[in-house]
Amino acid sequence: MFKFLFLLMFSGCMTNKKMLAQAKASIDGSNCLAKLEEKLRDNHCGRLEVVRKEHEILVRCKKPDNQRKNFWDTWWFRISSSMLDIDAEELLLIEEHTICIDARFRIEAYPE
Repeated sequence: MFKFLFLLMFSGCMTNKKMLAQAKASIDGSNCLAKLEEKLRDNHCGRLEVVRKEHEILVRCKKPDNQRKNFWDTWWFRISSSMLDIDAEELLLIEEHTICIDARFRIEAYPE
């Protein structure tokens, strides 16, 4: 039973990594904010849930869960300055979740 749960958990991580890699490839690493906006609009995200913090903004498509269909309308996106100094302890996690970074912004993606 333990092996099954471990494999199930591990396979879920692989799926998230694959989705992050596909998102990174599709957003192409330049003009991050405009491309995120385009992806959200293409997935019928006319309204957003927004959480503002001191150095970042978190956004997610605002729609009922039963209408969510894919990465772009399900995941949370963290938008911060690409110039922001990041604590070394957090850097690896942030880099793993970064789908776009340009001269102005870093965009990270996190599942629900």
